[in-house]
Amino acid sequence: MRNATDIVLDVSEEALEHDPYPTYRWMRENQPIAYLPHSDQVLVTTWDLCDEAGNNDAVFSPDSVFSARMFGAPNVLAMNGPEHTALRNRVNPPFRPRTVMGYRDDLLRATARRYISAVAPLGRIDAVGGLLEPISQRAVGDLIGFEGVDDATLDRWLRVYAGWIADLGRDESTRADVEGVKDELRELLEENIARGEWTSVGGGRSAIWHMLYDGRPDGTPRSVEELIGNLGVLIVGGFQEPAHASASTLYGLLGRPEQAAAFAGDPTGFSAQAVEEGLRWLSPFGTTEKRTTEDVDLGGLHFPKDTPVALVIGSANRDATRWTDPDVYDLFRETQAHASFGYGMHFCIGHFTARNLAQVVLEEVFSLLPNVRFDPEQDAEVRGWVARGPKTLPIVWDAP
Repeated sequence: MRNATDIVLDVSEEALEHDPYPTYRWMRENQPIAYLPHSDQVLVTTWDLCDEAGNNDAVFSPDSVFSARMFGAPNVLAMNGPEHTALRNRVNPPFRPRTVMGYRDDLLRATARRYISAVAPLGRIDAVGGLLEPISQRAVGDLIGFEGVDDATLDRWLRVYAGWIADLGRDESTRADVEGVKDELRELLEENIARGEWTSVGGGRSAIWHMLYDGRPDGTPRSVEELIGNLGVLIVGGFQEPAHASASTLYGLLGRPEQAAAFAGDPTGFSAQAVEEGLRWLSPFGTTEKRTTEDVDLGGLHFPKDTPVALVIGSANRDATRWTDPDVYDLFRETQAHASFGYGMHFCIGHFTARNLAQVVLEEVFSLLPNVRFDPEQDAEVRGWVARGPKTLPIVWDAP
């Protein structure tokens, strides 16, 4: 049996950044598994193979080397077993469905409405940088415990982390930038622990509070170093995924005016299915990184122990064996599960928050920005394969 690393995929990084979907389609139909030299990973592209590997955490384990180097250790992406469960349980409380529904309107919708109302008189904006990203960063930032951090700083933190992820950690200068953000987080945590901050947000205790104090019978906080890794994970996933989900959904809807009109007629009725289709169509995180813990066979190929693997969620979510016309955004598509929030024990902690934030954002956009549509004078820009979504999304509406 051939090694998966012996089958080399000949495609440039720029081609994948511009539009990975033709490559993904070719791979699914001809060579579902292949080694990509510039990312040093074996790509797995079909729904069935990604699902098989993704739900085998024991063998296709998180790539702890990359995630620990990226975010710091410990973090929930770099661990398995009881240690992962204990760490995840400390991060999880603000993201449980019942808790999310408690702050859905008071925090998520209120933040969306505040930002959208502020731009409503303008009549045009880049929906990504001017609206959807700031809403996501502010709402999730407050939930994490960053209420006192200004919008510009939250945005800068995300861009530093996201830049290193997109580069796959190859440029040491981007790593230095990430380390600088970690130092800022350390200083902020230490200052606020001393003042007794992090006690409440959105009607309950912040994520930082839980990470500091849950399971500490003596009431003393954990060390700052025990939080740094998970804070990086929350900044990247928490800030980026809801923004990308709402941007991709808006982009998909506006590209089909008849479906946008249907959504505008009943935003609350359509928001959940609209966002699920947006998440499937343009998966915010296009890959999930794994590393084999032992020799294993998958898809007729052999993976030696310690093989770096990328399960290509962005491809799996467009597998024609699972969806009809998968390259098309369709508000009325029959709902079935996608893979945008990952697999197994590492299924995204914040998925319910991300879904609900994207839903209320879209509801408020269509309610507060009448006749919202593409800006006829500027095109949207969509790029990326490791993380994909609209980078710019110029829109106009009938201003009051």
